Amino acid sequence: MEIVEYQDADPLGVLRLNLLGLNYALTPERMATILRLDPRPFPFFGVYAIQDGIVAGQVGVYRLPMLSIDGPEEVGGACAVCTHPAFNRRGVATLLLTEAHARMRAAGLRFSTLGTSRYLVAHRLYQSQGYVDVFSPNVVFARLEDVGRETHLRAGRAGEHEMELAEEIFERAAAGYLGFARRHRSFLSILVATGDLPSDEVWLLWDGFEPVGYALVNIQEDLLRLNSLLLVDGVEAAAAVSALAQDKNISYLQIRIDQPSVLVSLRQAGYPCGVPGWSTFMIKPLVPGATVELARRLFGIGTERFLISYIDVT
Repeated sequence: MEIVEYQDADPLGVLRLNLLGLNYALTPERMATILRLDPRPFPFFGVYAIQDGIVAGQVGVYRLPMLSIDGPEEVGGACAVCTHPAFNRRGVATLLLTEAHARMRAAGLRFSTLGTSRYLVAHRLYQSQGYVDVFSPNVVFARLEDVGRETHLRAGRAGEHEMELAEEIFERAAAGYLGFARRHRSFLSILVATGDLPSDEVWLLWDGFEPVGYALVNIQEDLLRLNSLLLVDGVEAAAAVSALAQDKNISYLQIRIDQPSVLVSLRQAGYPCGVPGWSTFMIKPLVPGATVELARRLFGIGTERFLISYIDVT
């Protein structure tokens, strides 16, 4: 089995693999957009296993910006891990992860990270490769009629020219945090351009004429899913959720909780306790001297200072 980079793999074979394994349309055109706009992937994007002319597996190799107690640091991000069904249980993913980790080490990275679901079979594979679960968000479910809805805030979808305003909100709100408190410039706009974030899911929160937060929201039928919420200091999460739910034809809420303070605010407004979700953020030390405990300390994992959202991890 041969290991090659994207430029040496059949692009249609890569597309077929991603559709089969991830239901993700990684067309040659989309790949070109990603490599042109997104600074996180390595220049070769990922490593691929080729057997008998078939693209048998893929591991994307990213470099993610984080902030530690010592200052800015980049970590590896393994992503888009998938295997062709015809090559199941042949060690393809293990082979490619080993290659991806070697390339991260060669780039001077101390840690590799990834986001996945503990429900997936792949979770056990990642554990066998040295990845450790370090963070899992809670999820809050509520009926709108059962919770407090008072708010002085208002919410509105971010227009095309307001994405940069959302970026500015991030810079203000992330001040003083660790972890994914650092992003590349125009990060949200990049994700929209690559098709990885629907533009209509980005909402801004206002206190009068002042922008005080943003949210990533998906509304389907009578359910509002709040997938990410970031607010400047002093703004109550419960008031923000009420603003997002206001004047919507919804009955139910599902809220991902990435910060303890958000859950505290919701509980005070009558929301039920959160329940552990399946999502998990995992870390693997890559070099001697790097440990999971060191990563926890550096990035504030497990503390109120740790900032994370689903769009920041791979």
